[in-house]
Amino acid sequence: MKQLMILFLVVVVFLSFITISLDSVPVQEYSQHPQKINIFLDIVGEDDLTPLVRKHMLEAFSRIENVNVVLKIEEGVSYVVSVVLVEARAGENKQKTDNIAACVQYLDYFDNSILKQDVAISNWDRVNDLTENLIEHSQTGLYLFSKDDLGKMTIGVVSKFQVLFLEKIK
Repeated sequence: MKQLMILFLVVVVFLSFITISLDSVPVQEYSQHPQKINIFLDIVGEDDLTPLVRKHMLEAFSRIENVNVVLKIEEGVSYVVSVVLVEARAGENKQKTDNIAACVQYLDYFDNSILKQDVAISNWDRVNDLTENLIEHSQTGLYLFSKDDLGKMTIGVVSKFQVLFLEKIK
């Protein structure tokens, strides 16, 4: 009985020593930083409008955490925001009115290499499903605004992007 008590005491002291030793080991805390989402921003329109809109869009998207805007399709692009700009003209001389129409399309990036192999094996059901998914996952918005309201339009575009895509992945 005495030997059992001594053995128990040794085990308790040994476990206490291990516990104290582990408490003194520094623990690295890993914060989970989500990977940045790459967005391809494609802006097309009249030469005097596109740089101005691009500047506002880049500024607006830069305010979103974990979003990286690229200006050409590259590996790792997750979404495409495509903007087509037209400035309204009026009168016989087609004078610019400083009113702008912007058609904005939001797309999950679509990799057509998947389709190529499906077409090669004539898996038409899969091709149809992928095409249907592409159509379902594209959203189009039309904005009509004056040049002075360009900032409001870009905030609207970024807000809609957040609702369509970023809130889904949280």
